[in-house]
Amino acid sequence: MHFDERPSCFRNLAHEILYVSVLSCAQLLTQAALGNILVPLAIIGPAIGIEDTPKLPWTLAAYSLTVGIFIMVTGRLGDVFGHRLLLIAGYLIFSIFSLLVGMSAYVKNGIYFDMMRAFQGIGPAALLPNAIALLARTYPTGRRKSFVFSMFGATAPTGFILGALFGSLFAQFSWWPWGQWILAIFCAFLAILAYFVVPQDVSLAVHPTGKIDIPGSAVGLSGLIMFIYCWNEGPVTGWDKPYVYVLLIVSILLIGLFIFVEMKTEQPIMPLSIWAVKGFPGVLICMALGWSSFGVFIYYIVQFLQRICGASALLTTAMMSPVTISGLVATLSVSQIYGRLPAHFLLMAAMVFFCISNTLIATTPVDQTYWGQVFVSTLVAPFAMDVSFPAASLIVSNAMPINQQGVAASMLSTVINWSISLGLGIAGTVESELLKNGKTALEGYRGGLYVGIGLSGAGILVALLFCRVSPPQTPIEEKKQSSLAETTVATSDTIINTNTTQGEGLEGEFSIIYRF
Repeated sequence: MHFDERPSCFRNLAHEILYVSVLSCAQLLTQAALGNILVPLAIIGPAIGIEDTPKLPWTLAAYSLTVGIFIMVTGRLGDVFGHRLLLIAGYLIFSIFSLLVGMSAYVKNGIYFDMMRAFQGIGPAALLPNAIALLARTYPTGRRKSFVFSMFGATAPTGFILGALFGSLFAQFSWWPWGQWILAIFCAFLAILAYFVVPQDVSLAVHPTGKIDIPGSAVGLSGLIMFIYCWNEGPVTGWDKPYVYVLLIVSILLIGLFIFVEMKTEQPIMPLSIWAVKGFPGVLICMALGWSSFGVFIYYIVQFLQRICGASALLTTAMMSPVTISGLVATLSVSQIYGRLPAHFLLMAAMVFFCISNTLIATTPVDQTYWGQVFVSTLVAPFAMDVSFPAASLIVSNAMPINQQGVAASMLSTVINWSISLGLGIAGTVESELLKNGKTALEGYRGGLYVGIGLSGAGILVALLFCRVSPPQTPIEEKKQSSLAETTVATSDTIINTNTTQGEGLEGEFSIIYRF
């Protein structure tokens, strides 16, 4: 492949490789921090004082929640204060709280562990949008840019498996905190490296006079966090506890207050006008349903393999490793059909894949060989993720004004991660109730997976009925759409929209959506 010229901000090829590697590690480590807790969770849970199985999903939900919702803020902070600064801060936050997560081995308190996991997620939330912004500003449209973004996206499944591998190795043969402490050391090293590697001329603030919607951010984030907390706490302590349903009511009121604040704010974090755009609400609902079912799938497949089938953490990692190959195949396949089929059909197909993944695990016989339904599910799941991202991005790009595409993409990313936490809470409620009624652990897991089937099934209907958007028809719009198809990298993990408008900053230059 013939690449276009290397950007002048790089001294040589080695400098460019270091730069891309430092930024790509933002994606890789985000997923590694998920895998290094989720897969060896059966070992880590009892070691930190979490004895009740229904409490375990919160260890995953807390991390996904903060990764998603803080992206609403950190991308804007990067526009105002500089993306290089936010990148370095993100790695430092990631490092500090990875260290504190590991200290749970001494504290031995589940609440402390979950809180540190939530704070740990703020680091990736700062890293991802600002790493994407730096890449988008560094590379002009061309093959070199497409290759770099493809490399960035390809790190996600690899990161999850690497995290699961090292987390499992330490948990089984040494001491589980070392998985977190080595992550902390690596993040601190990357923060230092980023200071020297990221060129100054591509890291200056693009909107230094912009305002931060502090009231809206505070109220909105608080409402979303409380809402998810209630849905994950209810299955553990019971929905009849006053503090659970009182906080649930308060969270709904805060979300309502957030909408009111956004109506009165000059530069809102979420312009309410985007909800009037045809197709956008349907896309958000559809993606929320699909990705909430994915949260159910990724949690319960690990529980099924380990607690029902007796697989070790390392063996579970090996069983899930086909997602890396399947993800690559899915990426190449989607790149060939992207833009050739109506986007709502692609989105509906993604929901079907989400549904199949959950169905395969929900109906797997305990004594069935791995090469049956479990193996097939690891091949199908990446297609659900890889198809949903470009389809949702295409619908948004067709429907949304250029100066609101960045905001819409941030909302989409927030909804994805927030819904993963919500799906775990709903499935956990069903599992908890089944266990209280005398059902076995296997029946509880199947009940949770049936929730995933129902959520993704509803997503199929929403995609078919509420996500239709007509493509642009004018010559100017067709030119924009052609440019979009060339500059959008339809990987399994990242979609970059490089349309620009004068004075809009990076919010209008790119969109980021990522796996898990």
